[in-house]
Amino acid sequence: MSLKPRRIVTWSGVALFVLVVAAIVSGRGWFWAFCGSSPLTFAEIDINHDGRISFIEADYNCNCGTRQIVQEGRQCTEYFAYKDGLPLKVVCPAG
Repeated sequence: MSLKPRRIVTWSGVALFVLVVAAIVSGRGWFWAFCGSSPLTFAEIDINHDGRISFIEADYNCNCGTRQIVQEGRQCTEYFAYKDGLPLKVVCPAG
């Protein structure tokens, strides 16, 4: 009775590896790793609107916090940069 070696690598593992490598090679992989949980859109993070996000833009915009503010009589959430406290985006409930 001969034992067959078990396959350690699965197809889903290979697919995930290929996806990660493709994201890194495409140039946006580091962005999604760094800013993936940011509430800001790609266009909002691209400060100089050149279609690319530099490390400096990502560092400034993706290190942000939230605070509650009142704007035009409505309770809103303001996203601000930790670096200098300046607002990046304000989200107010509809209505």
